[in-house]
Amino acid sequence: MALSETENGCPGGEGGESIVQTCVLGGFSESSETRALLSSLLEVHDDIVTTESATQKFLVIMNRYQEQPHLLDPHSEWMLNMILELVRSEKSPDSLVHLAFKFLYIICKVRGYKIFMQLLPHEVADVQPVLDLLSKQDPTDSETWETRYMLLLWLSMTCLIPFDLYRLDGHLGSDGGTAREPTMDRILAIAKAS
Repeated sequence: MALSETENGCPGGEGGESIVQTCVLGGFSESSETRALLSSLLEVHDDIVTTESATQKFLVIMNRYQEQPHLLDPHSEWMLNMILELVRSEKSPDSLVHLAFKFLYIICKVRGYKIFMQLLPHEVADVQPVLDLLSKQDPTDSETWETRYMLLLWLSMTCLIPFDLYRLDGHLGSDGGTAREPTMDRILAIAKAS
């Protein structure tokens, strides 16, 4: 089987032979473009056309690394931090949070959830915010499934921390006139609903 080089340096078939075309990449060359895309999420989240355009650009970039996802590893932390900064901000509207989780899902899909979920923050202090975000989600909304998927991954990572969940409950006093639900009950209710 003979191989020839195509214009972009990827091997190609010659003489009617059918082979799979692959590109061996040397690194994550779209780092600055990705950083610019992630920085622009704050401005584009409320416009459907620019949101779709940004998402498609990000998909094209990330899909190049399906064959060699390990090339994203040195850049995963800053990408994750940029996106989680938007998610954790109290000022972020729902549309921005959902867009941020969509971008997280794209990275997770390319890198693989087993590797990616280890990068998610998994301190004891992360359990309540993740639970709060998950409890605000509508399980019947098919437009925001990426948000629920990523939050469930994140919650599963925080649940692996060896600590007593009762520490989070304190004395379970009332919260604005209603009794607070124990953390374990909240986790079980979310698991049943998902």
